[in-house]
Amino acid sequence: MRYFKQALALMREEKLYSAMYIAGTALAVAFVMLIAEVYYVKVADIAPEVHRSTTYKLTHFAYQKQTGNTVGIDYQMFRDLFQTMKAPECVMAVDETYGVKGYVKLPDALHDREVRLKNTEPGFFRFYQFHFIEGAPFTQDDFDNERRVAVITKEISDLLFGKDAKALGQTVLFNNLDFRICGVVETPSALTEVCLADIYLYLSADGMMKEWLSLNAWRSVPLHLYFSVPADRLDAFMQELKSVEARYNATHKDDPADVLIPLVSYYSEVWSEFSHMFYASDNDNRLWFLTPAAILLLLLFVPAVNLSGMVASRMERRLPEMAIRKAFGAKRRTLLWQVIMENLVLTLIGAFAGLCLAWTALYAWRDWVFYVFSDNTTTFGRVPIIEGEMLFGPAIFLIALLFCSLLNVLAATLPAWLSLRKPIVVSMMIKK
Repeated sequence: MRYFKQALALMREEKLYSAMYIAGTALAVAFVMLIAEVYYVKVADIAPEVHRSTTYKLTHFAYQKQTGNTVGIDYQMFRDLFQTMKAPECVMAVDETYGVKGYVKLPDALHDREVRLKNTEPGFFRFYQFHFIEGAPFTQDDFDNERRVAVITKEISDLLFGKDAKALGQTVLFNNLDFRICGVVETPSALTEVCLADIYLYLSADGMMKEWLSLNAWRSVPLHLYFSVPADRLDAFMQELKSVEARYNATHKDDPADVLIPLVSYYSEVWSEFSHMFYASDNDNRLWFLTPAAILLLLLFVPAVNLSGMVASRMERRLPEMAIRKAFGAKRRTLLWQVIMENLVLTLIGAFAGLCLAWTALYAWRDWVFYVFSDNTTTFGRVPIIEGEMLFGPAIFLIALLFCSLLNVLAATLPAWLSLRKPIVVSMMIKK
Protein backbone atom coordinates (compact mmCIF):
# COMPACT_ATOMS: atom_id res chain seq x y z
CA MET A 1 0.00 0.00 0.00
CA ARG A 2 2.91 2.36 0.77
CA TYR A 3 4.36 1.85 -2.70
CA PHE A 4 0.95 2.44 -4.28
CA LYS A 5 0.56 5.75 -2.44
CA GLN A 6 4.08 6.80 -3.46
CA ALA A 7 3.30 5.93 -7.09
CA LEU A 8 0.11 8.02 -7.02
CA ALA A 9 2.00 10.94 -5.48
CA LEU A 10 4.65 10.74 -8.21
CA MET A 11 1.92 10.56 -10.88
CA ARG A 12 0.43 13.80 -9.58
CA GLU A 13 3.86 15.39 -9.41
CA GLU A 14 5.04 14.25 -12.88
CA LYS A 15 1.88 14.16 -14.98
CA LEU A 16 3.61 14.21 -18.40
CA TYR A 17 6.01 11.40 -17.53
CA SER A 18 3.19 9.27 -16.08
CA ALA A 19 0.93 9.85 -19.10
CA MET A 20 3.68 8.92 -21.57
CA TYR A 21 4.64 5.82 -19.55
CA ILE A 22 1.03 4.63 -19.33
CA ALA A 23 0.37 5.35 -23.03
CA GLY A 24 3.53 3.51 -24.13
CA THR A 25 2.63 0.50 -22.00
CA ALA A 26 -0.99 0.54 -23.18
CA LEU A 27 -0.04 0.48 -26.87
CA ALA A 28 2.49 -2.34 -26.38
CA VAL A 29 0.04 -4.45 -24.36
CA ALA A 30 -2.77 -3.76 -26.83
CA PHE A 31 -0.77 -5.09 -29.78
CA VAL A 32 0.40 -8.17 -27.92
CA MET A 33 -3.05 -8.91 -26.57
CA LEU A 34 -4.58 -8.44 -30.01
CA ILE A 35 -2.35 -11.21 -31.39
CA ALA A 36 -2.84 -13.37 -28.28
CA GLU A 37 -6.64 -13.01 -28.50
CA VAL A 38 -6.63 -14.10 -32.15
CA TYR A 39 -4.61 -17.24 -31.40
CA TYR A 40 -6.61 -17.95 -28.24
CA VAL A 41 -9.91 -17.86 -30.13
CA LYS A 42 -8.36 -20.16 -32.71
CA VAL A 43 -7.28 -22.89 -30.28
CA ALA A 44 -9.32 -22.60 -27.06
CA ASP A 45 -12.25 -24.86 -26.19
CA ILE A 46 -14.99 -22.42 -27.16
CA ALA A 47 -18.63 -23.37 -27.69
CA PRO A 48 -19.78 -25.07 -29.80
CA GLU A 49 -16.25 -26.45 -30.42
CA VAL A 50 -15.72 -27.49 -26.82
CA HIS A 51 -13.51 -30.50 -27.65
CA ARG A 52 -10.75 -28.72 -29.57
CA SER A 53 -8.03 -29.72 -27.09
CA THR A 54 -8.94 -33.41 -27.42
CA THR A 55 -9.93 -33.55 -31.09
CA TYR A 56 -8.24 -35.89 -33.58
CA LYS A 57 -9.12 -36.07 -37.25
CA LEU A 58 -8.91 -39.04 -39.61
CA THR A 59 -9.29 -38.38 -43.33
CA HIS A 60 -8.30 -41.87 -44.61
CA PHE A 61 -8.11 -45.18 -42.87
CA ALA A 62 -4.98 -46.85 -44.21
CA TYR A 63 -2.53 -47.37 -47.07
CA GLN A 64 -2.57 -50.56 -49.15
CA LYS A 65 0.85 -51.59 -50.45
CA GLN A 66 -0.45 -53.96 -53.13
CA THR A 67 -2.53 -51.35 -54.94
CA GLY A 68 -0.75 -48.23 -53.73
CA ASN A 69 -4.11 -46.71 -52.78
CA THR A 70 -5.37 -45.10 -49.63
CA VAL A 71 -8.52 -46.52 -48.05
CA GLY A 72 -11.21 -43.89 -47.73
CA ILE A 73 -13.83 -44.11 -45.01
CA ASP A 74 -17.39 -44.58 -46.24
CA TYR A 75 -20.49 -44.53 -44.08
CA GLN A 76 -20.73 -48.31 -43.78
CA MET A 77 -17.14 -48.52 -42.54
CA PHE A 78 -17.79 -45.70 -40.10
CA ARG A 79 -20.85 -47.44 -38.67
CA ASP A 80 -19.31 -50.93 -38.52
CA LEU A 81 -15.79 -50.08 -37.32
CA PHE A 82 -15.63 -46.63 -35.74
CA GLN A 83 -19.00 -45.58 -34.38
CA THR A 84 -18.91 -48.17 -31.60
CA MET A 85 -15.39 -47.37 -30.35
CA LYS A 86 -15.17 -47.15 -26.54
CA ALA A 87 -12.02 -45.07 -25.92
CA PRO A 88 -13.20 -41.77 -27.48
CA GLU A 89 -15.68 -39.64 -25.58
CA CYS A 90 -17.54 -39.08 -28.85
CA VAL A 91 -17.12 -39.82 -32.55
CA MET A 92 -18.70 -38.18 -35.57
CA ALA A 93 -18.45 -38.22 -39.36
CA VAL A 94 -18.70 -35.32 -41.81
CA ASP A 95 -18.74 -35.24 -45.60
CA GLU A 96 -16.27 -32.43 -46.33
CA THR A 97 -15.82 -33.23 -50.01
CA TYR A 98 -19.33 -32.43 -51.17
CA GLY A 99 -22.08 -29.87 -50.79
CA VAL A 100 -20.12 -27.05 -49.17
CA LYS A 101 -22.74 -24.55 -50.36
CA GLY A 102 -26.33 -24.60 -51.55
CA TYR A 103 -29.33 -22.30 -51.98
CA VAL A 104 -32.52 -21.71 -50.03
CA LYS A 105 -35.58 -20.07 -51.52
CA LEU A 106 -36.41 -16.71 -49.94
CA PRO A 107 -39.97 -15.83 -48.82
CA ASP A 108 -40.67 -13.91 -52.04
CA ALA A 109 -40.34 -17.27 -53.90
CA LEU A 110 -38.28 -15.46 -56.55
CA HIS A 111 -34.80 -15.11 -55.13
CA ASP A 112 -32.33 -17.54 -53.60
CA ARG A 113 -29.86 -17.10 -50.77
CA GLU A 114 -26.54 -18.92 -50.85
CA VAL A 115 -25.96 -20.82 -47.60
CA ARG A 116 -23.23 -22.95 -46.11
CA LEU A 117 -24.10 -26.62 -45.86
CA LYS A 118 -22.77 -29.24 -43.47
CA ASN A 119 -23.51 -32.89 -44.35
CA THR A 120 -23.10 -35.03 -41.25
CA GLU A 121 -24.72 -37.64 -39.01
CA PRO A 122 -26.45 -37.49 -35.60
CA GLY A 123 -23.15 -37.75 -33.67
CA PHE A 124 -22.26 -34.26 -34.92
CA PHE A 125 -24.58 -32.64 -32.38
CA ARG A 126 -23.07 -34.65 -29.54
CA PHE A 127 -19.56 -33.67 -30.59
CA TYR A 128 -20.38 -29.96 -30.89
CA GLN A 129 -22.46 -28.37 -28.16
CA PHE A 130 -24.91 -26.17 -30.03
CA HIS A 131 -27.54 -24.19 -28.18
CA PHE A 132 -30.93 -25.24 -29.58
CA ILE A 133 -33.43 -22.40 -29.57
CA GLU A 134 -36.15 -24.63 -30.99
CA GLY A 135 -36.51 -28.36 -31.46
CA ALA A 136 -33.66 -30.88 -31.45
CA PRO A 137 -31.11 -32.41 -33.84
CA PHE A 138 -32.10 -35.06 -36.32
CA THR A 139 -31.93 -38.58 -34.93
CA GLN A 140 -30.52 -41.92 -36.04
CA ASP A 141 -34.09 -42.95 -36.86
CA ASP A 142 -34.42 -39.93 -39.20
CA PHE A 143 -31.14 -40.94 -40.78
CA ASP A 144 -32.04 -44.62 -41.21
CA ASN A 145 -35.47 -43.84 -42.67
CA GLU A 146 -34.11 -41.06 -44.87
CA ARG A 147 -36.56 -38.42 -43.71
CA ARG A 148 -35.88 -35.01 -45.15
CA VAL A 149 -35.23 -33.01 -42.01
CA ALA A 150 -32.82 -30.15 -41.40
CA VAL A 151 -31.34 -28.08 -38.61
CA ILE A 152 -30.93 -24.39 -39.44
CA THR A 153 -29.36 -21.43 -37.65
CA LYS A 154 -31.25 -18.57 -36.02
CA GLU A 155 -29.95 -16.23 -38.71
CA ILE A 156 -31.53 -18.29 -41.50
CA SER A 157 -34.70 -18.76 -39.46
CA ASP A 158 -35.08 -14.99 -39.06
CA LEU A 159 -34.40 -14.49 -42.76
CA LEU A 160 -37.00 -17.03 -43.91
CA PHE A 161 -39.74 -16.72 -41.30
CA GLY A 162 -39.14 -13.48 -39.40
CA LYS A 163 -37.58 -12.80 -36.00
CA ASP A 164 -40.62 -13.63 -33.88
CA ALA A 165 -41.94 -16.54 -35.96
CA LYS A 166 -41.54 -20.20 -35.02
CA ALA A 167 -39.51 -22.19 -37.55
CA LEU A 168 -39.94 -25.63 -35.95
CA GLY A 169 -42.01 -27.91 -38.18
CA GLN A 170 -42.01 -25.51 -41.11
CA THR A 171 -40.54 -26.30 -44.51
CA VAL A 172 -37.45 -24.84 -46.13
CA LEU A 173 -36.79 -25.20 -49.86
CA PHE A 174 -33.13 -26.11 -50.22
CA ASN A 175 -31.72 -26.84 -53.68
CA ASN A 176 -35.29 -27.28 -54.95
CA LEU A 177 -36.07 -29.95 -52.33
CA ASP A 178 -38.39 -29.51 -49.34
CA PHE A 179 -37.00 -30.15 -45.85
CA ARG A 180 -38.89 -30.11 -42.58
CA ILE A 181 -37.09 -28.08 -39.91
CA CYS A 182 -36.48 -30.21 -36.83
CA GLY A 183 -34.29 -27.75 -34.94
CA VAL A 184 -32.99 -24.17 -34.81
CA VAL A 185 -29.57 -23.47 -33.27
CA GLU A 186 -27.89 -20.28 -32.16
CA THR A 187 -25.89 -18.99 -35.12
CA PRO A 188 -22.27 -20.12 -34.63
CA SER A 189 -19.46 -17.61 -34.93
CA ALA A 190 -17.44 -17.57 -38.14
CA LEU A 191 -14.44 -18.13 -35.83
CA THR A 192 -15.61 -21.68 -35.11
CA GLU A 193 -14.74 -22.83 -38.61
CA VAL A 194 -15.09 -26.60 -38.23
CA CYS A 195 -18.76 -26.58 -37.23
CA LEU A 196 -19.72 -23.43 -39.14
CA ALA A 197 -22.77 -23.74 -41.42
CA ASP A 198 -26.18 -22.23 -42.09
CA ILE A 199 -28.03 -25.49 -42.62
CA TYR A 200 -27.19 -28.96 -41.28
CA LEU A 201 -28.39 -32.08 -43.08
CA TYR A 202 -27.67 -35.71 -42.43
CA LEU A 203 -25.38 -37.34 -44.96
CA SER A 204 -26.96 -37.21 -48.44
CA ALA A 205 -30.28 -35.93 -47.08
CA ASP A 206 -30.37 -33.42 -49.92
CA GLY A 207 -31.18 -36.31 -52.23
CA MET A 208 -29.01 -35.07 -55.09
CA MET A 209 -26.36 -37.76 -54.73
CA LYS A 210 -28.94 -40.48 -55.25
CA GLU A 211 -29.90 -38.81 -58.52
CA TRP A 212 -26.28 -38.57 -59.69
CA LEU A 213 -25.03 -41.91 -58.41
CA SER A 214 -26.32 -45.45 -58.58
CA LEU A 215 -28.59 -46.84 -55.86
CA ASN A 216 -26.97 -46.55 -52.40
CA ALA A 217 -23.69 -45.42 -54.01
CA TRP A 218 -23.84 -42.33 -51.79
CA ARG A 219 -22.94 -44.56 -48.86
CA SER A 220 -19.44 -44.89 -50.41
CA VAL A 221 -18.76 -41.14 -50.31
CA PRO A 222 -15.50 -40.60 -48.38
CA LEU A 223 -15.95 -39.12 -44.92
CA HIS A 224 -13.75 -37.33 -42.44
CA LEU A 225 -13.94 -38.67 -38.90
CA TYR A 226 -13.49 -36.66 -35.71
CA PHE A 227 -12.68 -38.22 -32.34
CA SER A 228 -12.67 -36.57 -28.93
CA VAL A 229 -9.99 -38.44 -26.96
CA PRO A 230 -8.82 -37.20 -23.53
CA ALA A 231 -5.09 -37.51 -22.87
CA ASP A 232 -5.53 -40.35 -20.37
CA ARG A 233 -7.38 -42.43 -22.99
CA LEU A 234 -5.03 -41.83 -25.90
CA ASP A 235 -3.06 -45.07 -25.49
CA ALA A 236 -6.27 -47.08 -25.24
CA PHE A 237 -7.57 -45.30 -28.31
CA MET A 238 -4.47 -46.21 -30.35
CA GLN A 239 -4.82 -49.84 -29.27
CA GLU A 240 -8.47 -49.78 -30.29
CA LEU A 241 -7.49 -48.43 -33.71
CA LYS A 242 -5.21 -51.46 -34.15
CA SER A 243 -8.14 -53.75 -33.40
CA VAL A 244 -10.19 -51.83 -35.96
CA GLU A 245 -7.41 -52.47 -38.49
CA ALA A 246 -7.46 -56.19 -37.67
CA ARG A 247 -11.24 -56.34 -38.14
CA TYR A 248 -10.93 -54.57 -41.47
CA ASN A 249 -8.16 -56.90 -42.69
CA ALA A 250 -10.19 -59.96 -41.69
CA THR A 251 -12.75 -59.06 -44.36
CA HIS A 252 -10.22 -57.74 -46.93
CA LYS A 253 -7.62 -60.50 -47.04
CA ASP A 254 -6.83 -59.94 -50.74
CA ASP A 255 -5.81 -56.33 -50.21
CA PRO A 256 -5.26 -55.67 -46.49
CA ALA A 257 -4.49 -52.33 -44.89
CA ASP A 258 -0.75 -52.31 -44.22
CA VAL A 259 -0.03 -48.89 -42.73
CA LEU A 260 -2.48 -46.90 -40.66
CA ILE A 261 -2.85 -43.27 -41.72
CA PRO A 262 -1.67 -41.11 -38.78
CA LEU A 263 -4.22 -39.12 -36.84
CA VAL A 264 -4.06 -35.33 -37.00
CA SER A 265 -4.81 -33.42 -33.83
CA TYR A 266 -6.74 -30.16 -33.98
CA TYR A 267 -3.71 -28.26 -32.68
CA SER A 268 -1.44 -29.76 -35.35
CA GLU A 269 -3.84 -28.69 -38.06
CA VAL A 270 -4.06 -25.16 -36.69
CA TRP A 271 -0.28 -24.76 -36.41
CA SER A 272 0.08 -26.10 -39.94
CA GLU A 273 -2.30 -23.40 -41.16
CA PHE A 274 -0.33 -20.73 -39.30
CA SER A 275 2.92 -21.93 -40.88
CA HIS A 276 1.63 -21.21 -44.38
CA MET A 277 1.04 -17.61 -43.38
CA PHE A 278 4.77 -17.03 -42.91
CA TYR A 279 6.49 -19.44 -45.30
CA ALA A 280 5.66 -20.32 -48.88
CA SER A 281 7.65 -23.56 -48.84
CA ASP A 282 6.63 -26.55 -46.75
CA ASN A 283 10.32 -27.26 -46.22
CA ASP A 284 10.51 -24.24 -43.92
CA ASN A 285 7.58 -25.23 -41.69
CA ARG A 286 9.93 -26.23 -38.89
CA LEU A 287 10.82 -22.52 -38.58
CA TRP A 288 7.28 -21.16 -38.73
CA PHE A 289 7.27 -20.13 -35.07
CA LEU A 290 10.21 -17.73 -35.50
CA THR A 291 8.14 -15.03 -37.19
CA PRO A 292 5.38 -14.71 -34.54
CA ALA A 293 8.05 -15.08 -31.86
CA ALA A 294 10.03 -12.26 -33.47
CA ILE A 295 6.89 -10.10 -33.55
CA LEU A 296 6.22 -10.69 -29.85
CA LEU A 297 9.86 -9.98 -28.94
CA LEU A 298 9.73 -6.79 -30.99
CA LEU A 299 6.57 -5.69 -29.21
CA LEU A 300 8.23 -6.51 -25.88
CA PHE A 301 11.71 -5.04 -26.25
CA VAL A 302 11.04 -1.88 -28.28
CA PRO A 303 8.62 -0.41 -25.69
CA ALA A 304 10.91 -1.64 -22.90
CA VAL A 305 13.87 0.25 -24.41
CA ASN A 306 11.80 3.42 -24.78
CA LEU A 307 10.38 3.17 -21.28
CA SER A 308 13.79 2.38 -19.80
CA GLY A 309 15.10 5.62 -21.32
CA MET A 310 12.32 7.52 -19.57
CA VAL A 311 13.04 5.71 -16.30
CA ALA A 312 16.77 6.47 -16.61
CA SER A 313 16.05 10.17 -17.15
CA ARG A 314 13.74 10.19 -14.18
CA MET A 315 16.28 8.38 -12.00
CA GLU A 316 18.88 11.01 -12.80
CA ARG A 317 16.54 13.66 -11.38
CA ARG A 318 15.88 11.54 -8.29
CA LEU A 319 19.50 10.67 -7.49
CA PRO A 320 19.90 13.36 -4.80
CA GLU A 321 16.78 12.01 -3.09
CA MET A 322 18.16 8.46 -3.27
CA ALA A 323 21.57 9.63 -2.03
CA ILE A 324 20.00 11.23 1.07
CA ARG A 325 18.05 8.05 1.81
CA LYS A 326 21.20 5.94 1.41
CA ALA A 327 23.04 8.32 3.73
CA PHE A 328 20.40 7.65 6.38
CA GLY A 329 20.85 3.89 6.03
CA ALA A 330 18.48 2.82 3.26
CA LYS A 331 19.78 -0.25 1.47
CA ARG A 332 20.26 -0.32 -2.29
CA ARG A 333 17.89 -3.26 -2.76
CA THR A 334 15.18 -1.41 -0.80
CA LEU A 335 15.47 1.62 -3.08
CA LEU A 336 15.60 -0.60 -6.17
CA TRP A 337 12.47 -2.45 -5.04
CA GLN A 338 10.68 0.86 -4.49
CA VAL A 339 11.48 2.02 -8.04
CA ILE A 340 10.32 -1.29 -9.49
CA MET A 341 7.06 -1.21 -7.55
CA GLU A 342 6.37 2.41 -8.49
CA ASN A 343 6.83 1.56 -12.16
CA LEU A 344 4.78 -1.62 -11.74
CA VAL A 345 1.80 0.48 -10.65
CA LEU A 346 2.15 2.59 -13.80
CA THR A 347 2.62 -0.57 -15.87
CA LEU A 348 -0.55 -2.17 -14.49
CA ILE A 349 -2.58 0.97 -15.18
CA GLY A 350 -1.20 1.04 -18.72
CA ALA A 351 -1.86 -2.69 -19.09
CA PHE A 352 -5.51 -2.29 -18.10
CA ALA A 353 -5.85 0.55 -20.61
CA GLY A 354 -4.15 -1.66 -23.23
CA LEU A 355 -6.53 -4.55 -22.57
CA CYS A 356 -9.53 -2.28 -22.98
CA LEU A 357 -8.01 -0.89 -26.18
CA ALA A 358 -7.37 -4.41 -27.53
CA TRP A 359 -10.91 -5.58 -26.72
CA THR A 360 -12.37 -2.47 -28.36
CA ALA A 361 -10.29 -2.95 -31.52
CA LEU A 362 -11.04 -6.66 -31.57
CA TYR A 363 -14.77 -6.05 -31.47
CA ALA A 364 -14.89 -3.01 -33.75
CA TRP A 365 -12.65 -4.46 -36.48
CA ARG A 366 -13.13 -8.17 -35.78
CA ASP A 367 -13.65 -9.22 -39.40
CA TRP A 368 -10.43 -7.52 -40.51
CA VAL A 369 -8.34 -8.47 -37.45
CA PHE A 370 -9.07 -12.20 -37.63
CA TYR A 371 -8.64 -12.27 -41.39
CA VAL A 372 -5.18 -10.61 -41.24
CA PHE A 373 -3.70 -12.30 -38.17
CA SER A 374 -5.08 -15.84 -38.52
CA ASP A 375 -5.63 -16.22 -42.27
CA ASN A 376 -9.25 -17.02 -41.47
CA THR A 377 -10.86 -16.72 -44.91
CA THR A 378 -14.29 -17.67 -43.56
CA THR A 379 -14.55 -14.34 -41.71
CA PHE A 380 -13.84 -12.04 -44.63
CA GLY A 381 -17.13 -10.64 -45.87
CA ARG A 382 -18.90 -12.07 -42.82
CA VAL A 383 -18.64 -10.28 -39.48
CA PRO A 384 -17.83 -12.93 -36.87
CA ILE A 385 -19.83 -13.19 -33.68
CA ILE A 386 -17.73 -12.40 -30.60
CA GLU A 387 -18.79 -14.10 -27.37
CA GLY A 388 -17.66 -13.15 -23.87
CA GLU A 389 -15.69 -16.39 -23.38
CA MET A 390 -13.59 -15.47 -26.42
CA LEU A 391 -12.31 -12.30 -24.74
CA PHE A 392 -12.09 -13.16 -21.04
CA GLY A 393 -10.24 -16.48 -21.08
CA PRO A 394 -7.86 -17.23 -18.18
CA ALA A 395 -5.00 -17.77 -20.62
CA ILE A 396 -5.41 -14.21 -21.90
CA PHE A 397 -5.28 -12.83 -18.36
CA LEU A 398 -2.09 -14.79 -17.61
CA ILE A 399 -0.48 -13.60 -20.84
CA ALA A 400 -1.31 -10.00 -19.96
CA LEU A 401 0.04 -10.39 -16.44
CA LEU A 402 3.26 -12.02 -17.63
CA PHE A 403 3.79 -9.42 -20.34
CA CYS A 404 3.24 -6.54 -17.92
CA SER A 405 5.69 -8.02 -15.43
CA LEU A 406 8.38 -8.55 -18.05
CA LEU A 407 7.86 -5.08 -19.48
CA ASN A 408 8.17 -3.53 -16.04
CA VAL A 409 11.29 -5.51 -15.11
CA LEU A 410 13.03 -4.72 -18.40
CA ALA A 411 12.07 -1.05 -18.34
CA ALA A 412 12.74 -0.21 -14.70
CA THR A 413 15.31 -2.57 -13.22
CA LEU A 414 18.41 -1.92 -15.33
CA PRO A 415 18.37 1.93 -15.34
CA ALA A 416 17.47 2.02 -11.64
CA TRP A 417 20.20 -0.45 -10.74
CA LEU A 418 22.83 1.51 -12.72
CA SER A 419 21.78 4.79 -11.15
CA LEU A 420 21.79 3.43 -7.60
CA ARG A 421 25.36 2.11 -8.03
CA LYS A 422 26.71 5.66 -8.11
CA PRO A 423 28.44 6.83 -4.91
CA ILE A 424 26.46 9.04 -2.53
CA VAL A 425 28.80 12.01 -3.05
CA VAL A 426 28.40 11.89 -6.82
CA SER A 427 24.63 11.60 -6.51
CA MET A 428 24.44 14.56 -4.14
CA MET A 429 26.30 16.77 -6.63
CA ILE A 430 23.73 16.13 -9.42
CA LYS A 431 21.30 19.02 -9.76
CA LYS A 432 17.61 18.33 -10.12
